Amino acid sequence: MDSMENRRLRTYSRTILPLALALVALAVSCSSATEDGAKSAREGDAPDSPSYSVPQSVPDVKSAAVPALPIEAYLASQDERKQILKASRLAAKDCMARYGFDYAWTDSGTKTAGDDNAANRQRRYGIVDEASASKYGYGLPVDGSGAPEAPGVEMSEAANRTFLGDSDPLLKVSEGEKVGGKEIPKGGCAGEAKRKIGKGLDDSAAREINMASFKFSLDDDQVKTAIAAWSKCMGDSGHKFESPLQPFDELAADGVTPNELATAKADIQCKYRTNLLGIWVAVESEIQKAMIGKKEEVLQDARKETERSVKNASEALRGNL
Repeated sequence: MDSMENRRLRTYSRTILPLALALVALAVSCSSATEDGAKSAREGDAPDSPSYSVPQSVPDVKSAAVPALPIEAYLASQDERKQILKASRLAAKDCMARYGFDYAWTDSGTKTAGDDNAANRQRRYGIVDEASASKYGYGLPVDGSGAPEAPGVEMSEAANRTFLGDSDPLLKVSEGEKVGGKEIPKGGCAGEAKRKIGKGLDDSAAREINMASFKFSLDDDQVKTAIAAWSKCMGDSGHKFESPLQPFDELAADGVTPNELATAKADIQCKYRTNLLGIWVAVESEIQKAMIGKKEEVLQDARKETERSVKNASEALRGNL
């Protein structure tokens, strides 16, 4: 049987990370991981549990306005990611057109609430918004604005070789190889687009801390005590759960039921009553501060690259790059 911590982390990966994982792929990739992403996956080691301070103060959180976490200063926002992604894709499209290929992609027209960045405070510690929970329970409200998803177009082998170039060893694209008499750029059209716009989607160091700090917070005594108080409150209300992330596993279903709405209401009231949110965010903030201190230069450099990429993307979308 899975441990409670494993269930919590699995639920975390479903409720907090989908946006981050979907967008962290190469800005213009359709089928392969990025060079940087692949390198990170090979070389990245799980961070050690840090030594951190006890919070000097704990905010009293009785609303959806959960205080920002320190790592958010280094995480790319959803709008930044979308801008870089759009510009990179268009740059790749222009490159592919030079070789006689049409580059198309699947573009989602939906946006879920609470996803400004990978920290996702609106669902990090379970649900926190009474208004949303009263309508959607543990589900996500969806902003249906924007165009519906367009079907992706599968690339031919020749197009794929042009798109990825020598960045994918499996394609065996040699240096100087040509398509239609034109030499394929280093890293293919994907590489050309990345050089033009930048590597601003790679905030992997910040995302690593964002993930690890949550895991470490689950072992903190203050957090454990606060979760136990929340669990008792829920039990007193007729809802038996050990963790505020547990309802995502047990109540997630097609369609919102009266039981789910009642559970969600009690869940949030118990969070407010026990100040679980204030305690948890205060503890995790201290954990993040300790972790950031060990990687501050790397984090700052990545943040500068994101800002540079956003600027380049803005210029490119205005036709000035």
